[in-house]
Amino acid sequence: MRGPQKDWDRGDHSGPGFSCSAGWGRELPIGRGEDKWLGLEETHCEPDCPAGLPPSQSLLQRLRSGPWLLLLALGLGLLLLVIICVVGSQNSKFQRDLLTLRTDFSNFTSNTVAEIQALTSQGSSLQETIASLKAEVEGHKQELQTRSSLQEMIASLKAEVEGHKQELQTVHSEMLLRVQQLVQALNKLTCQVAILKNNGSTERTCCPINWVEHQGSCYWFSRSGKTWPEAERYCQLESAHLVVINSREEQSFVQAHLGSAYTWMGLSDPEGVWKWVDGTDYASGFQNWKPGQPDDWQGHGLGGGEDCAHFHPDGGWNDDVCQRSYHWVCEAGLTQASQDSH
Repeated sequence: MRGPQKDWDRGDHSGPGFSCSAGWGRELPIGRGEDKWLGLEETHCEPDCPAGLPPSQSLLQRLRSGPWLLLLALGLGLLLLVIICVVGSQNSKFQRDLLTLRTDFSNFTSNTVAEIQALTSQGSSLQETIASLKAEVEGHKQELQTRSSLQEMIASLKAEVEGHKQELQTVHSEMLLRVQQLVQALNKLTCQVAILKNNGSTERTCCPINWVEHQGSCYWFSRSGKTWPEAERYCQLESAHLVVINSREEQSFVQAHLGSAYTWMGLSDPEGVWKWVDGTDYASGFQNWKPGQPDDWQGHGLGGGEDCAHFHPDGGWNDDVCQRSYHWVCEAGLTQASQDSH
């Protein structure tokens, strides 16, 4: 294509076998009305055709005039109309979508506003409820404080009443003790008068001086120490014997008068069998041994075992060597107690 282009550029349109063509490799029929291309007649050119416009430019000139221009304008108009219709349809669709979005947004906004108003109303109601609950809690708090104050006052009054009660009990106990002491003193005085009238008769109806009467028996509590055999002999000289415990009540009575010293009682087992000095049955009688006693311990270094029983200060019983020196308690019936005081 470069050779013919150069010839065109030089304005030289002649050459061997040249014929006027459309320039697309196809010759146009020339000179006949029945042979047309695109409805236009082509002028037959001889090799000696005069210089002029190229065939393509001649075709453009022909297209610029005549019905082709109208058809081209009509086609462009139809194309523009189609474009306008498509754009209008899209615009209409966009408008509808926009309207739908606006409607949805308006509904959403309305619903949101309604929900916000409802929540605001609920919030106000909740605030009122909270305020009411706070007031109620404050009222209960004040009531609790009042109750706490009342309880403190009641506790204080109870403590005060309890103190007065204890004081009254103490006073009552002291009064009873004084009355008992007066009664005992009167009984002893009466007993001494009766003894004087009977000229020292051994038939007694009361305990001698320094002996303590309890449920038909007289008890004497020593303030010095003796071995178990010596203590038993001393009691026999007073027409009595080492104390024999027959009940819990008698144990409590004797225990209340013991003091802080170990004290012999009338129980021993020199032959390996525990016996009371007055013959009371040991096996079926009252017992108050400390835990693990009697154990007949041999490690004391004094020879033999532990064959005599004594009271601990707390009242518990224990077996020990009979030759130890402990306090003792004598017991006698009212008709057996001696007149002498010791």
